[in-house]
Amino acid sequence: MSDPTRPAVTTDVQDFVELCVPLTGFSEFDLYATGMAERYLETARQQVGPDRFAEFWAAWAAAVAAGGGPQGLSPVHLEVARAVTYLWHTGAWPRLAPAAHAALRRQPANEEFVVAPEAYVEGLVWRTFHGHPGGAKPPGFGTWSVQPPPQPDALSLRQDLGLGELPFRAGLTAEVALDAVPGHLLPGLRAAGHIPPSAVPTAAERPDTPRERA
Repeated sequence: MSDPTRPAVTTDVQDFVELCVPLTGFSEFDLYATGMAERYLETARQQVGPDRFAEFWAAWAAAVAAGGGPQGLSPVHLEVARAVTYLWHTGAWPRLAPAAHAALRRQPANEEFVVAPEAYVEGLVWRTFHGHPGGAKPPGFGTWSVQPPPQPDALSLRQDLGLGELPFRAGLTAEVALDAVPGHLLPGLRAAGHIPPSAVPTAAERPDTPRERA
């Protein structure tokens, strides 16, 4: 039975949660369970700007409806998508790429910040490895002796999220082993994704840097 004293979830929040499923890889149930959906939507609107966020959201909704993914978004919208995903996983709004922040023409400082104390606790990152945030939500005595559940394969995860009929969004036509994924499709900096550390040139020394005498 619903609680009449608790405000109903708005349509905006419902749409936000529904379209964050393909961004986060978690189900609507998991996103609602954090209790942070409305707070995250407000944060994203404040940081991006209501009009600019509406433009991004329309572009992302169109991409999802067409069976595509974030690779079809503009660079600025892609950065906003990254920020929203980061927000759900860590409870913090990240520092945007300087070019994207400049294009959005926002006055707030471009700095990372934790949205709320409970946001850190409810970050989805802890659930990705069946862990818990340090200092909060202890799993209980003796749980360290219980083997965690196995990680689902990509096909099972897609079925659980209702994405089974959509094409793979990593730019590939079928599931492949991790070591077969092209470097430019791996997460993180591209230099770290497909260039060995030994091939990355070191930074040049500043000409005015004093050298130590032998």
